Amino acid sequence: MVRTGASAYVNYGYESTFGTASNDITKSFGLKTAITSLTLGTNRQQLYRLGQVEPHKYAYGTQTGALSLDFVLGDTTSGDVFRAIYGAPTGSGTGASNNVYGDDTGSGSSTSFANQTFTTELGFQGETDVQVRQFKGCILNTLGITASIGDVIKCTGDVVFGKEGASTTSFSDDSTENSAPFTFAHGVFTLDGGVQGQIQEVDLNFAQNGELLYELGSNQSVAGIKKTLDITGRFKVAWASKIAHETIIAQLAGADYKETWADKNGANTPEIELHFSNGVVGNGERKITITGKGLGLTDQSISGLEPIEAVFEELNFQIKSAKITVVNSE
Repeated sequence: MVRTGASAYVNYGYESTFGTASNDITKSFGLKTAITSLTLGTNRQQLYRLGQVEPHKYAYGTQTGALSLDFVLGDTTSGDVFRAIYGAPTGSGTGASNNVYGDDTGSGSSTSFANQTFTTELGFQGETDVQVRQFKGCILNTLGITASIGDVIKCTGDVVFGKEGASTTSFSDDSTENSAPFTFAHGVFTLDGGVQGQIQEVDLNFAQNGELLYELGSNQSVAGIKKTLDITGRFKVAWASKIAHETIIAQLAGADYKETWADKNGANTPEIELHFSNGVVGNGERKITITGKGLGLTDQSISGLEPIEAVFEELNFQIKSAKITVVNSE
């Protein structure tokens, strides 16, 4: 009979060496984790020969894999995912200490995937057998965070990998998920040091644009290549002032040209902050704070300019660098 997700689990753990299975595959991405797609390919080629139209032989190339994730931002587990972008954090992550990933100076992201790749383990109890698969050398190529009115904080991730062997039957879900979900009510969005009231939606996306590296002698990946880190976002808020419009105009060539929001408005730096907190002070405090510097607007759009409708402005932006602070007091 058809099995559901109740017959599966997914955990992950960071690798000390690319493509070598982690010794601690016990991490949870977050609440309601789902693998929404999973593919494994061999880049097969068809070889033809003179005298016939059908393929004569097959040749197999590089092993390529990809999986997509959905999960809800949890207040005790989800912060670990930022290591896949910025590497191991500073701080102990326990007691009153913070885990800090990256910084807001543009130098916080490593230029390689050292200690950032991870092993993902998928267990599935099928009707006739048990499969436990390990995807090694995983690179988190994109991470998206969405906060909107009336909803939990939703996250998405796209992962690439190129190293998987035969499955085993040692079905064992070792992760612990004791998080409480962050919701829109736990979030605050700050621009230029001021809390944005009447905000409706915020998106923040990290794209690493990484690639897998292969070598002669093996069809499995042997390393990852880090290219650029692009941090983009969008927010929708009640249209209350001309600041955003003037900032976009100032980005055009001319005597009044300004590169970033801070240049135009004399803003505090970092210019933006997306903050989630469970509201507890001291013992039991849980929060994730993302601060960004070097904000450039891409465009502004206005909606609701009609009778008896609320008028909102929507702004798309990019930031040069970000710092993520995770507090998990015990």
